[in-house]
Amino acid sequence: MTYRRDNRSNMTNMQDKVVHFDYKGGRDVTDKLKEALNCDSFDDVARTFDIPKSTIFTWHKRDMTPFEIAVRIHLAKGVSLRWLLLDEGEAFESTGVILKEKLTIQKIANGILVETGEMALDVVTMKRYGLTPDNIRVVDLDGSLLFVNTEEVNPNSGRYLLDIDGSISVNHLQRLPGKKLAMIYGNAPIEVEEADIVVLGRVALAMEKE
Repeated sequence: MTYRRDNRSNMTNMQDKVVHFDYKGGRDVTDKLKEALNCDSFDDVARTFDIPKSTIFTWHKRDMTPFEIAVRIHLAKGVSLRWLLLDEGEAFESTGVILKEKLTIQKIANGILVETGEMALDVVTMKRYGLTPDNIRVVDLDGSLLFVNTEEVNPNSGRYLLDIDGSISVNHLQRLPGKKLAMIYGNAPIEVEEADIVVLGRVALAMEKE
């Protein structure tokens, strides 16, 4: 009986070799860690990962790539490794892991906001509408969920969460000349002075009840 060596497996192995990537390190990665976590400082990043701040500064100054941290933030937060380590694509691409943030739902009752429960919303959706876990407020209005951007407090045109003499409401505003606003009150527009209301944020996204 004659045995013949099969070279196909060797050829496949040569073709399937994993190439070396030109990984980013130092400032490229440490700054992106702050961005992905919405952290203002390396102190916040250090607390998030439970590591010394000096470790982060070492990566930053010596152009080192923190591979273990990259794996952790990818698995826990869904951050794209290609974005973090290769500067390719978006921070939260479809990586098989989607970060969902727990958000408190509030309802307007007798002019005040009352907590009624929680929900989860993925970061990709929030980012699309300019929302982050730090600037979002969820209001249940007659069964529809309104996602309010609390950073948008200079009204132009749209629906806004308002404080009028200590009473909370959601109303449509339209800016007028002379620092005045047209507000839909009930079914009729009325003119109000900008100084007479407090804008708590603009409705950026709504999940309407059908």
